[in-house]
Amino acid sequence: MDVRAELPQKDRIVLKSLPPDSPLLDLAGFDKARKGIRESTFSVSFFFLDPEARKDLATFYLFCRVVDDIVDETPDRHLAGDRLLLWKEFFSGESLPDAFPHPLAADLRDLIRRRRIPLTLFREILAGMETDLHPVRIPDMEALRRYCYQAAGAVGRACIPIFGGEIDELGSYADHLGEAFQLTNILRDLKNDAQRNRIYLPADRMNDYGVTDRDVLEGHLHPGFLRLLEEIWTRADDHYRAAAALLSDKKRWETMRAARVMEVFYREIHRKIRLSGFDVYRRRIRLTPFFKGWLLFRFWMDSFRKAENSIPSSREDRHV
Repeated sequence: MDVRAELPQKDRIVLKSLPPDSPLLDLAGFDKARKGIRESTFSVSFFFLDPEARKDLATFYLFCRVVDDIVDETPDRHLAGDRLLLWKEFFSGESLPDAFPHPLAADLRDLIRRRRIPLTLFREILAGMETDLHPVRIPDMEALRRYCYQAAGAVGRACIPIFGGEIDELGSYADHLGEAFQLTNILRDLKNDAQRNRIYLPADRMNDYGVTDRDVLEGHLHPGFLRLLEEIWTRADDHYRAAAALLSDKKRWETMRAARVMEVFYREIHRKIRLSGFDVYRRRIRLTPFFKGWLLFRFWMDSFRKAENSIPSSREDRHV
């Protein structure tokens, strides 16, 4: 479902009137995002793409990083809202406007035209970002599913044409994997999100398990809280398995190889969260660069060893 078609006129910023050094463009944030691209787990998937797809994925990743940093790194909430509104206006019509002085605009226009990525996906991503501008409370599981789609599923769908696939064919795979990734993020980042007054656990399930906002914000991991986290972990695990089942043939697996590399890392984080007893408040669950390299090597070797009609397994698939 498209989250919007056109911005109301009263909510518009006149793009063509913006000077190229306007603070709304957040050029310093763009430069920071561009320099930080190599630090992201997302960037590892670049190695499994041809040069043109690698460039396109970098453009898309930069967009995601820029708007995410607007929400997380802009101290002034009003300025952050205006910066996000600028991008919402850019993607609000049936086509992209020519008048937009951001240095990423031309590359985005070219990417979207060549790869035929629906603008609705960018609007979904921005809607998810807008949620994070304010203290976050998720009322129920359906609202959580919707947020996971905006934060990750829509991102995955936009990547499919970059990887060389068709959204109609692989969209469900992106939806399942995106929800699994986002639920893993939610479990891993409970402490960091609490510091920003964000609670992504569904309020109805919190109530069922006797979990209060204060428990989440302060890290009181009582038995009911742990049972709730186990439920969310299991839901993520189900989505990992559902996604894997949709890559049922060699062609699909080869097309989504870059996404599978990310899945290897995320499933290891997913596994470690449970092994830690969900105690993510006292220590950050992370993968060392050496261990990431080992997982990447294992994935690469499995790709060569697989039988002609089989799907390569990962360390996570055997142990989760």
